[in-house]
Amino acid sequence: MIVCLHSAYLMPECTTPEKTGEVEQILPGGEATLRLESGTMLVANAIPGDVLTVRETGRRRGVRRGVISSIAKVASQRVDAACSVAADCGGCALQYLNPAAHAALKSAWVRESFAPFLDDASEWVAIDGLPEKGSRRRARWHRGEDDNGVFLGFHKRGSHTPVRTADCMVVHPDMDALRLKIEALLPAQVDAVQITRLHDGMHLIFEAEKTDAERIGVLLEPCLDALADDATVQMWWRGQSAIQALRKPVHTLHDRLPSGDVHVDLAIGPDDFVQGHAAGNLDMSRQLQIWAERVGRSAKKPRYIADLFCGIGNFSLPLAVASGAAVRGADMAAASIRQAIYNARTLNVQGQFDVVNLFSGFNAGDYSGADVLILDAPRKGAKAVCKQMGQLLPLMIVMVNCDIAAGARDAALLQAQGYRLHALRAFDLFAFSGHVEAMSCWIRA
Repeated sequence: MIVCLHSAYLMPECTTPEKTGEVEQILPGGEATLRLESGTMLVANAIPGDVLTVRETGRRRGVRRGVISSIAKVASQRVDAACSVAADCGGCALQYLNPAAHAALKSAWVRESFAPFLDDASEWVAIDGLPEKGSRRRARWHRGEDDNGVFLGFHKRGSHTPVRTADCMVVHPDMDALRLKIEALLPAQVDAVQITRLHDGMHLIFEAEKTDAERIGVLLEPCLDALADDATVQMWWRGQSAIQALRKPVHTLHDRLPSGDVHVDLAIGPDDFVQGHAAGNLDMSRQLQIWAERVGRSAKKPRYIADLFCGIGNFSLPLAVASGAAVRGADMAAASIRQAIYNARTLNVQGQFDVVNLFSGFNAGDYSGADVLILDAPRKGAKAVCKQMGQLLPLMIVMVNCDIAAGARDAALLQAQGYRLHALRAFDLFAFSGHVEAMSCWIRA
């Protein structure tokens, strides 16, 4: 029997002949490989074991891609998507995969990427449990308009067209409620809205690049009035580059993170990076502190921490409070460095934080000799830093990767310079998506 899918799978404008093949595996990112007589094609929303009829849509990054027309054979792990717009929205690539299989799939992605560096003594921690609904705490919605009026939605897969949805199952309910409260009030000049939920409130950024600060305040008056009584929402406007507060006095918002047996609060600005999953960020911080207890020259606690791509000090400052260590950090974002300095001062941590381009030549000697070096690089990895590990010479490296392919490339550089993979852990910080986080601990051999 042939199963026909939601019309969003179809490409009416596509006139290429249909082809049939069997899905082999889901790759990191969420697309699946479809084996055809003419070779391999990548397809979204496909499950290993599906036999699909597809239409080819062309090549992207040198790889053939297609969309599903119908399913001739349904895989045992295929389920109905819990989200009503899963076929349209580009946010969640694994909606059609049985949730019970997500942890094993994402764990396998991490383990396979780092397999060349694992040995019999390496500790491996896989993802445990089911993907959590309502766990994402930062999101960017784009303004759209249809017959029912103005709305805020995520982009349709492979396009810049927003998709309307009554609710989003992956973001925190507080964020979704805020989105729905303001979306019909948005002026045409607003391009997108970004919300970040923290321990004691939410940053709400209205993005309107072509409107000046004086005019945007007038245009946004309905939204400001609707939220006038909600002191937990700090509102901002972002123009072409600058970001300005729309409500004063400005409320400082915080993340709360474990620091040994207590918790500490870190100030987070509207543009500062935060991990997308609050509980996952806590788990990562705890894991870092457990690993860090295994180093130290005369005790079990580190004395000096180097934090490259430090942001606001998300990982290093809680560790420093717990251990009494000094911190030397660097990042390219000047606003985050200012926040890290403020956080260190508030927490009475001896720290120095610098604005440094870590993707090009930098003075490795400024950060050398650390007990623990933390690397939480952006998606493209930390190649320039890892190449200088022979000068940095930390006792331990803790590396966090949101792109496991970039992580594996950096891992090869660490291994070549005399570091051994002591421990590796996978984290699912973006439930139902095709993304996975890897956290690895390296010790000088």
